[in-house]
Amino acid sequence: MRLTRAQARARNREALIAAAVVEMGATGYAAARLEDIAERAEVTTGAIYSIFGSKSALLAAVLKQLNAEFFDATADLENPELSLTQVLSGIGVAWFRAATAPLAREQFAFEAELLATALRDPSVSALLDETTGEAGHARLTRLLTDRATSDDPAAPRTTDDQAQHLALVITGAVTGLAQQVQLVPDTLTEDDFVRSTLALGSLLR
Repeated sequence: MRLTRAQARARNREALIAAAVVEMGATGYAAARLEDIAERAEVTTGAIYSIFGSKSALLAAVLKQLNAEFFDATADLENPELSLTQVLSGIGVAWFRAATAPLAREQFAFEAELLATALRDPSVSALLDETTGEAGHARLTRLLTDRATSDDPAAPRTTDDQAQHLALVITGAVTGLAQQVQLVPDTLTEDDFVRSTLALGSLLR
């Protein structure tokens, strides 16, 4: 069945984002050539300019897509009836599954290369913060805010300030755990991630 123009554009967009993750992870953002990304995606270089407009816009699209995928994986945690314990457990599960997904190693390489670039290039650092850092922190903070801290109906609920602090700590901890899974496979389990995020709940202040 022949694709419509809109369907073909959407397919090419998806293919280019996937190809950019692999190519930028292999060579770094600065060294990655649009021609090589296009070749991986089996499209023309012109398609990149037509769909995204520039290399930096392609990078922004990649970051937004990766963020959206993680948001989808934690969508069930938005349920306001869930306790802090349930949300923390769900975050641990989501991070473990992301860290052990079929293309997790390529994504890890992409993120590592991008972080190195961001440390040297203020424009990439700003883009990373805008598309991933701020959005990811805000989402995690929302998931952790106004959660019952125990099964007691009278238990206090987490404040926005507490959630903001906890979100920062969790991001740092689970990022490290995810890196460990990539560098030394099969050393950590889903239960390790869950127990770690639950333990971090004790850091509420």
